Amino acid sequence: MQYKTTQVVLKEKFIGHDARNLSELDNELNRWAQQGWILSTMTTTVAGNAGFGGGDRTVFTLVFYRP
Repeated sequence: MQYKTTQVVLKEKFIGHDARNLSELDNELNRWAQQGWILSTMTTTVAGNAGFGGGDRTVFTLVFYRP
């Protein structure tokens, strides 16, 4: 069995809580599924951003396996 780990970072709007690039997560999941990888685990971490432009970042860590 093989394993693959990747991360996707979604940036939140400065005002509100809608991810601007949720399709990026979909694309990453579909890209690996097309190659025969199966999602095993998904975890999230939220990091605040106090810099210019503000908004939080949600980091998705994806673990795939292929039998």
